[in-house]
Amino acid sequence: MATFVRDTLIEARAAPVNMTPHLERWRRSWFATPGLGLLSLLLLLAFVVYGWRFFQWAIVDAHWFGASSAACPTDGGACWAFITARWKPWLVGNYPSDQLWRPWTCFATFILFWAWVVRRSHSASLQRVLLGFIVMPAGFFVLLVGGAPGLPMVPPTRWGGLLLTLVATLATFATALPLGLALALGRRSRLPVVRHLSAAFVESMRSVPLLALLFVAATLLPMFLPTGLDIDLFTRALVAFALFNAAMAAEVFRGGLQVVGLGQTEAATTVGLSDFAALRLIVLPQAVTAVVPALVNIMIAVIKETTLLSVIGVNDLLGAVENGSKSPDWVGESNILTSGHVFLALAYLAACYGLSRYSRRLETRR
Repeated sequence: MATFVRDTLIEARAAPVNMTPHLERWRRSWFATPGLGLLSLLLLLAFVVYGWRFFQWAIVDAHWFGASSAACPTDGGACWAFITARWKPWLVGNYPSDQLWRPWTCFATFILFWAWVVRRSHSASLQRVLLGFIVMPAGFFVLLVGGAPGLPMVPPTRWGGLLLTLVATLATFATALPLGLALALGRRSRLPVVRHLSAAFVESMRSVPLLALLFVAATLLPMFLPTGLDIDLFTRALVAFALFNAAMAAEVFRGGLQVVGLGQTEAATTVGLSDFAALRLIVLPQAVTAVVPALVNIMIAVIKETTLLSVIGVNDLLGAVENGSKSPDWVGESNILTSGHVFLALAYLAACYGLSRYSRRLETRR
């Protein structure tokens, strides 16, 4: 009698290997059809032509050193001397020279923290990373402002450049995330008053442009402050940034909370966990992990939104470029301002691309 069941197991075999050569895969991707091949050739030709022109302008014909606009002729390449000669306003603004160790400490701490985050991206707890991004700006603000024994007071009006942009980004992210999470939980509350107030705040903030909020913080808010209470322009702008991005983060968190099934909360309650314990141990870890790409997208948007600070007179990184091009030593050459804007574009591109790659690594970890 025939049997169809094997007496022995089949030996393990290696996974199939893609035997298609790299050149063949490249041809199929770019030259699969005559039309696609022609388009690929045109794009490649444009990339080579304009890439070489940019390389020639930025590297070959560039002027790297100089103390004034005389070092950068109009018909030459990029004027990187404008960047190297004004490094202090670009980095720290008008921060006192004898206290520069404080911003250097902040820069070094942020670089070390970010290196640890990237290196341990597959093992570091996401909650610890987010906690670091929330606690670190508070420490930076205390160190930079000073006022304690041995730390002279340095108001935010003397900050500028990269330092101010970094503090604005981290402070906005650190305040918008907890407030956004609270608003998202408020919109799911059983209390009608809390639910409606949270929804009203989120919808009102989302419907107003950020630039309008900045103008309100810069011009109208001081009129409603009590007599004797003076809040500097940078702090008022941070409040506007935090409220606007908290509304955006609230919708992101609300989407993450909806991913977690109601059955998990009911199961946690069944085993004796309180509502707060179930939220902290069961719901939030899953919800936050599910919305990591959206949270990184908010942080990238915050980095780019900091350029709006220059519109209301705050000397951020873009403001440092604009003010530097108007100084007596560098006025008169349009190539100087172009070089500054190109440098800014490359800096923002590097920051946003780095965050995007880190987000992809977090997604693969899940």
